[in-house]
Amino acid sequence: MKSFVRLAAALLPALLLGPLSHGQFARSVDPMLGVSGGGNVFPGPVVPFGMIKPGPDMIPTGLNDPNAGWNDNGEIRGFSQTHVSGTGGGAKYGNILVQPTTGAVTPLDSASPRADEKAAVGYYGVKLARYGVGVDITAARRSALYRFTYPQSGQANLLFDVGHLLLARPAHGESQFLEASNVYVVSPTVVEGSSSVTGGWNKQPNTYTVYFYARTDTPAASWGTWRGDVLQPGNRSLSDGPKSKSGAWLTFAAHKPVLLKIGISFVSVEQARKNLDAEIPGFDFAATQAATVAKWNKVLSAIDIKGATPEQRQIFYTALYHTMMQPTDRTGENPLWTSNEPYYDDYYAIWDIFRTSGPLLTLIAPQRETDIVRALVDLYRNEGWLPDARAGNYNGRTQGGSNAEFMLTDAYVKDLKGIDWQTAYKAEVQDAEATPPDPEEEGRGGIQDWLKLGYVSVEGFDKPTSVSMEYAANDFEVALLAKGLGKTADYNKYLQRSANWKNLWDANMSEGGFKGFIRSRHRDGSWLTPFTAMDHCSWNGDTFYEGNSWTYSFFVPQDVATLIKMMGGPETFVNRLDAFFAVPDRYDVGNEPGFLNPYLYNWAGRPDKTASHVRQIIAANYHAGLSGLPGNDDSGAMSSWFIFGQMGIFPNAGQDVYVIGSPAYAETTLHLAGAKDFVIEAKNLSADNIYVTAATLNGKPLDRSWLRHREIVPGGRLVLTMGSKPGHWAEANLPPSTPATR
Repeated sequence: MKSFVRLAAALLPALLLGPLSHGQFARSVDPMLGVSGGGNVFPGPVVPFGMIKPGPDMIPTGLNDPNAGWNDNGEIRGFSQTHVSGTGGGAKYGNILVQPTTGAVTPLDSASPRADEKAAVGYYGVKLARYGVGVDITAARRSALYRFTYPQSGQANLLFDVGHLLLARPAHGESQFLEASNVYVVSPTVVEGSSSVTGGWNKQPNTYTVYFYARTDTPAASWGTWRGDVLQPGNRSLSDGPKSKSGAWLTFAAHKPVLLKIGISFVSVEQARKNLDAEIPGFDFAATQAATVAKWNKVLSAIDIKGATPEQRQIFYTALYHTMMQPTDRTGENPLWTSNEPYYDDYYAIWDIFRTSGPLLTLIAPQRETDIVRALVDLYRNEGWLPDARAGNYNGRTQGGSNAEFMLTDAYVKDLKGIDWQTAYKAEVQDAEATPPDPEEEGRGGIQDWLKLGYVSVEGFDKPTSVSMEYAANDFEVALLAKGLGKTADYNKYLQRSANWKNLWDANMSEGGFKGFIRSRHRDGSWLTPFTAMDHCSWNGDTFYEGNSWTYSFFVPQDVATLIKMMGGPETFVNRLDAFFAVPDRYDVGNEPGFLNPYLYNWAGRPDKTASHVRQIIAANYHAGLSGLPGNDDSGAMSSWFIFGQMGIFPNAGQDVYVIGSPAYAETTLHLAGAKDFVIEAKNLSADNIYVTAATLNGKPLDRSWLRHREIVPGGRLVLTMGSKPGHWAEANLPPSTPATR
């Protein structure tokens, strides 16, 4: 099977598997790129930011289900309707599983090996080898359409495993638990019900419920239900019972292809029915897929690249596709309160997406990003807190700082319209000042230390040193929004607090030939010992999160100029960055804290170093095929980082500045709001010519390696002349770093 999919990836985009996807952009996408090698992307059909994500759930080779449902070698248990994409950690979703079978009905033993697996935009197909049943799936926003092609002989069944969910090791506290499941065979063509689940990756004691309404085009000849291992042929209804799995089945007499359409809702069965009727009124598989492909072509066409090879196009547009899968648009599907505001879920997590995914959407899909930010503000308005992560209608887990501040302020400084900025500011201040009841869910853990000491101590909270660095950057975002709203005293207060990272700077600590590092401190002010710059990184606490002191000593996006001075000046700073990238385990492209680091050379007057390192990192970590990503895609974070790297500009998130890197294509056109185009042209581009030696912006010489947002959104043309050797371009006019330069 794996060799088949690799061959398919190599043939795309010249040949699409399954029904043909029309449109040059959708044709370039390979949904299987990054499903393996830890990428964990979702391979099934989905519309941009779609609520339903129908796809295969496979028996895991270890103890944890993959959140996207797919893995390399497992047999297919069936096809559930809810997944996330590109995430790690414990399980979430995998609700309402359907599985076609033949022969006797055996719901506890229905998994099948797979064959002929294939995927394209709006389409997933596979053959269940055990039964000889072909499965084709397409999807709309909140509903999906299946086509089951049964063999010509034998009993043809369709199972509805309503109690199914994805699982993780309970010892990690990240597994899901079934609370209740209900199923009703309403008629020979209609099945409905719900599944209620607690727990999962965000460790929520709260329960989410997924309702469904399903209809077949072929009446069943017989049916039944089950709870646990007890089959009840002819029974139509199972309501709330013990916490054991329940389900239903339909058996068909005819052996023509059976079409099944299913709508889901987080509100009610009736809402699930309305979703289905509105989105897929008939059973036209080709038309449903074509509508999904059209939606993707529209959003993918926001960026047009020229001079790319077919493989480069595939990797690029698949990355853009991945960036638009989360968070999930659940507007109209909020079971917790009534609001006219947009509602989004599966911020999984803002710690991942604020650095590149949010800024990318702000450029190419500003209305979408506006809706996402409005949804965040409405979450605060109704729940009292901004999330750092959210899934299943509840906040949790916090991974770093209170980084929703970046999302909100980034939208403000880039002038997104229609957002309640006064309430947004209150939300940011709540994070910056209040003690959260449960810092695992929201807010800033260890905030009393932060307010009193100017850092979070080893005794104050898990991962105290990395969160301290992030709190300082978060406070800078609060300061920028305060300034914009005319709150001068608050601006000065939070600007001062944004310098608290210096409280963890041990100027006397030396390692690797360099002096001065961020170091963990006790509450009494003493330094943590023993300590090295490579120690104390973990995914469950310790003092740093997904990074070490080498990484976090560079994490001062609010004031890179001061950081350069504290590290000994530009030359030493450049040498230290070189050493950071040269030694394994200091830098990890798969972890977000180092996302900006390859671009920091620009602040030291060495954009040539940025160009060479970004090119090297991308070449080593991104490619076509199942394992084409550097680990978890993190809800599109890795993909959006790649997109900026290939375009040749990169955002300093939460500010209005982009630094220039090394474009990979001869021409990239951003189709912006208001029918404006911003073109990035790379003259003389070749495999050797990776360095910018001269530049013009709208025909005028540009001797700086950075742009402001307001120079891009009106449209224009950035022409970068490329050469094989570094020149002296943009050595002196450095990117903004302090508030005085704004």
